[in-house]
Amino acid sequence: MQFIADLKLECEACHGKRFKSDVLEVKYRQKDIYDVLEMTVNQAIEFFAEDTANLPQLIVRKLRPLQEVGLGYIKLGQPSSTLSGGESQRVKLASFLATDAQGNKLFIFDEPTTGLHFDNINRLLQVLIKLRNQGNTLVIIEHNLDVIKRFIETTMGIQNTSIEINYGTDEMTEMLQEII
Repeated sequence: MQFIADLKLECEACHGKRFKSDVLEVKYRQKDIYDVLEMTVNQAIEFFAEDTANLPQLIVRKLRPLQEVGLGYIKLGQPSSTLSGGESQRVKLASFLATDAQGNKLFIFDEPTTGLHFDNINRLLQVLIKLRNQGNTLVIIEHNLDVIKRFIETTMGIQNTSIEINYGTDEMTEMLQEII
């Protein structure tokens, strides 16, 4: 099967910026909307955090969950169709974290760490622990023994925490007996 390469044509009016010139004339701290949408989440947090007014701080609060789930590298204007499945799931998780809703929610995660860099696994574990500490129920299907071990160790002392583990390998049985 052969695929035809993507064809990109630049608009002569906006030169690929997707906005009319009168919209691009509006600036905030020398940046127009195109410049802001070209920023990564990390860059945008840094940019808006410098301003202590209410609106920029609200923007920072809304962007922080994306950073918390390890998506600080994506651009604000990045089309959702270019995100991987795991990135899309973490965007959904970040959108929940950005709300004030807490507790009494059921989250089901199927292999949430697959394909993640070690640093992003650490970030995701912190988010999962945060969700648990808010009173939510987590069902996690995971095969990474290190992740299972670290999650169990971190949540063992939390009141009203119930951990049920279904396993089949001798290696996992040994590891779990050491922890529990």
